[in-house]
Amino acid sequence: MNVVRDCTMNVLTKSIGLLALTTITAPALAGVVYTDTVSFLNDADAGISLNTFDDAVYGASPDLSYTIGAFSYEISAGGGYGTGLFNDTGIISTQNSNDHLLITFTSGNVNAVGGNFWGTEIGFATVLAQITITLSDGTDVTFDSVGPSVFRGFSTDTFITSMTIEAKSATGAWATMDNLYVGSAAVVPLPPAAWAGLAMLGLLGGAHARRRHA
Repeated sequence: MNVVRDCTMNVLTKSIGLLALTTITAPALAGVVYTDTVSFLNDADAGISLNTFDDAVYGASPDLSYTIGAFSYEISAGGGYGTGLFNDTGIISTQNSNDHLLITFTSGNVNAVGGNFWGTEIGFATVLAQITITLSDGTDVTFDSVGPSVFRGFSTDTFITSMTIEAKSATGAWATMDNLYVGSAAVVPLPPAAWAGLAMLGLLGGAHARRRHA
């Protein structure tokens, strides 16, 4: 029996316009978005890990869990359809085109992540797709992806607990990824207590300034 990916309520029924430019909505401390691997790796420390998903094989898959070096994460399908992952050889994707890829970082020390993200059709051929990546800190990036060579990376000022990858196309698309980099950026996030202390110093500095000019 052949195993096929689910196209129930396929995004083929949705009409979208592909954006020509990357759009970003993020809080002030969201950090940096990278469009090439070299720049991303230059800003990450030596402890960053690369997962090429050599263990991925064609067909339906349960949720995946990885620990590489000091970094741990789980990969699942989100979106509520409950059909899970459906991978091809060496790449990760979803069973249902309406689901997104969900990466949950469990080691509590990730503030740099990147990879190749694109859309595929039901048989895993590449399709032009609009990819939206959302991080747990509120960073939200949308861009057009033409295939598996397209890279996006992020370094943030807060630790990342989750990341979602969604694909949309006028012809239907499944979110697909490969070559996932996970690690820490050169600028290590401060704990909340430290930020509060810096904010208080700033307030005190303002008070002194007001007294000097009174």
